[in-house]
Formats: sequence, structure tokens, C-alpha cells
Amino acid sequence: MKKLIILTMVLNTSAAIVSAQNVDKMADFAQPELVKPFTIKVSSSRLDSVMERVKNARIPKQMPASEGAESNWETGMDMKWLAGLQDYWINKYDWRKQEKLLNSYPLYKARVEDMDIQFYFIKGEGKNPLPLVITHGWPGSTFEFFDVIDPLTHPSKYAGKAEDAFTLIIPALPGFGFSSMPSKPVNGITTARLWNKLVTEVIGYKSYYAQGGDWGAGATILLGHNYPETVKGIHLNFFPGVPVPAKEQTAEEKAYFKAGEEFRTAGMDYWRLQARKPMMPAVALNDSPLGTAAWIAEKFWSWSDNKGNLDAVISKDRLLTDIMLYIINDNGIDGSFWYYRGAMTEMKSSWPGYVSVPTMISKYPYDFAFTNAPLSVAKRGYNVVRFKEMPKGGHFAAMEQPQLYVDDLREAFRDFRKK
Repeated sequence: MKKLIILTMVLNTSAAIVSAQNVDKMADFAQPELVKPFTIKVSSSRLDSVMERVKNARIPKQMPASEGAESNWETGMDMKWLAGLQDYWINKYDWRKQEKLLNSYPLYKARVEDMDIQFYFIKGEGKNPLPLVITHGWPGSTFEFFDVIDPLTHPSKYAGKAEDAFTLIIPALPGFGFSSMPSKPVNGITTARLWNKLVTEVIGYKSYYAQGGDWGAGATILLGHNYPETVKGIHLNFFPGVPVPAKEQTAEEKAYFKAGEEFRTAGMDYWRLQARKPMMPAVALNDSPLGTAAWIAEKFWSWSDNKGNLDAVISKDRLLTDIMLYIINDNGIDGSFWYYRGAMTEMKSSWPGYVSVPTMISKYPYDFAFTNAPLSVAKRGYNVVRFKEMPKGGHFAAMEQPQLYVDDLREAFRDFRKK
């Protein structure tokens, strides 16, 4: 009986400590009743089911690459590389270790309108860290930013200054990660509205800043365009472009638009499929973890500055963790396709109009051709206060070049701290 009483006291004390910690965390929010701490915990049965399908997956025969192609990736996938990924996944990859890493920063779900939004909220050091919303894209995730979170929030630990600290809000897009599925396909308009409510109403900031690439750039642009009273500046590491009538284009601009159109024709079949016929890849990939991995990995290979060696830039552990976030959530990879459909139904694939808030653009050389705009094009659509050519890196800037990304954001936002 004594042992039972002692055990009960220990359990009650532990529960009280956890409860007190949660109450303390909730004090960070203006509407704590809308927020709950969240922990990623995949059941063993679900994990076993995924790994069983990975083990039983059959690798197709390699189609020969076209004459003059640099590698078999030109066909859409190098089967030898994929077989190596499958072997690593089965024999070396440790999801539980990665799950622990994913839970190592404060993670929450907030009820915003009719959706549960998963987000990381990491407070920065110092007296006045700058609140910054960072939004990922496809096929990225909130995990994209794990190498930059601590240097951005605690710069003094990384040869920086405490006054350059940010408080980071990193949400998962609707239908991605552990954010709930919308009732219908949505895109940037809905995301920007949800993000603005999350930051101003749920968390409680009167003003803040935003940053993003890929779909995250689209959401960031619409935050600046639609909510200039609260969003005081935006930073893009992906420039989606501005329409310019052909008769008004300079020679430099004509070359840029031509390169962009060639890229769209040759490199965006996936986009058309995910937007126009999304249930086709959904059915093909939903029950195939290795198929999902190949679908995503091909984009990491094509869009990163890897010089033919993806593993040298993004390790298999990091890549597989990003891929797993599309597999082990309730939305599946097909949940992310709803966002592409939303580009047609909600956005109608249109540009919102001139963005008046201060805009900073950093161009990574191996990103999409249409992101490599001349300054003259950017100024037609944005209040550009900073325009920087990055020395290296591609589409996944924070994963590929975390130090460059961190240094760039510290420098870009430094002037805003003086206001």
C-alpha cells in the first residue's frame, strides 16, 4: 500500500509539473483557449505499415536517358539512387530519432476559423526579438527550417548579436503536415487570412514580418498585400514574377520572360497534374511510400544546387524526414495537392496587384528560371527595398545553405529594428 501511495504521489506531482508548464506556455498567447501543445507521435502499427510497404516495393527497370543527358535523373528518377534510398530507409533510417527532433521545439495546434493549424512558436532572445512568420512550400515542410531556427532565435550562440534575434512562427500550410484539411481546395488568400488571424488574434502581435519561398512566397506576398496594417515588411527567397506587357519589355526583361516560359514548359508537368488532375497522382501515390519518396526526391534533385550529388547537399535522413511528413499524417501527400487545385479555384492563378509594403528579395541562382527576375521587373510589382543576388543555393534555401539564409535574414531585417 505504501508503494502505491508513493507512486500515486509521484504521478500526481509529475502531472502537476506538466500542467504548470503547459499553463506557462499558454500565457504566451492572447487567446490560450484556442491553442493546445502538440506532440508528433506516430503509432507503431502505422509506422510498421509504412515500412512494410517500403520493404515490399518493387523498383522499376531504368529507362535509358536521352542522348546527351547528364544522368538517368533526366528520365524522372535514377533507379539505382532510388534503390539506395530504399535500402537506407529500411536499414539505417530511424524515424523515432527524427520524431524526437521534430518535437524538440515548442509545437502547437491552434483553432483558426474552422481549421486546426499546426505551428512552431519559438521565442527569441533579448529584449525585443522581431516576430517573423516563415512559410514553407511544396515539397518542403516546417522541417525545412530546423537548421536555422536556433541561429535566428538565439544569434548570440552563433557568433551573432542578441539584438538580431527573431521570434519565429512556422505554420504548416492547410492540408500539409498536421494542419487539418480545408473543406475545399484553398491557396494563398485563405492562408494569408489564417496566418494573420493566428499571429494577431491568437498569439497577440499587433505587427509582424513575413518570409517565404515557393508557396510560402505566395502566402507571404498576400500577407503584405492584404494586411499592410499589420505586416510591416516581407522577405522572399522565391520571386513568382510580375506580368509585364510584351510591348513594354526591355531586352533584358524579354530574355527573362523567355527563360521563364521555357522552364514552365519543360519543368512543370507535375504542377499541371497536381492542379488539373490531382486525383490521378493521389491514387497512385497515397498507398505507396516509395512512390511518394520518388515523387518528392526528384524535385529536391532538380531544384537544389547539388551539382549532381543530392546527398552532399541534403542528407538522406533530412530528405526522408521531410518525405515522412507527407506520409505519416492523416492528409497524405494528396492533401498537399488540394493547394495546387486552390491555385486555380481560389487564386485563379492571378497576381494580386502592387505590393506596397517594403519587400526584400533574395535570388538563389539554382531556383526556378522565372524567379531570376531583373530588378526592373520586381519594381513593377513590389516596393523593393532590398534586392540581393545570392552566391549559391537553390529552391530549398534554408536546407541547402542554412548559414547564407541566416546571415541574409539578419542583414535584411536589421533596418526594421530601428523603426
